[in-house]
Amino acid sequence: MDEWQQALQRHVAVGVRTTSRLMERIRQNDWQKRPIAGKRSVYEVAAHLAVLLEADLRIATGATAEEMAQFYAIPVLTGQLVDRLDQSWQYYQDRLAGDFATEPTYWGVRDSSSGWLVEAAVHLYHHRSQLFDYLNLLGYDIELALFE
Repeated sequence: MDEWQQALQRHVAVGVRTTSRLMERIRQNDWQKRPIAGKRSVYEVAAHLAVLLEADLRIATGATAEEMAQFYAIPVLTGQLVDRLDQSWQYYQDRLAGDFATEPTYWGVRDSSSGWLVEAAVHLYHHRSQLFDYLNLLGYDIELALFE
């Protein structure tokens, strides 16, 4: 693994670890809340975070819209979110460790394996920020370093 891959792995590991810590703080009565009207609930953001590293790389390797609909249809219970995020992270690390062939997405976008690895990392940080903001809007006092 070269220097950029090591750096990417380190930063995504921070994103995964801090996302897990945020998920662990969520109180049972807050999962279905929508801090911003018309947007995802706390649970919906957390569930999306739990699978997105794997989902993005499945899309990168040619998964169809139907296959992704089936993938997203598998429920992740609130008590399983951290474990599912860990599984998604392992999937990501496996792809990072070895080159993988990409295919155009079902909507026609094509990128390199390196580009997809970066895209998944950025996607993780985007939604981690969304979850962090939601929890702040709900009054959580979060003392957590999000970056290292």
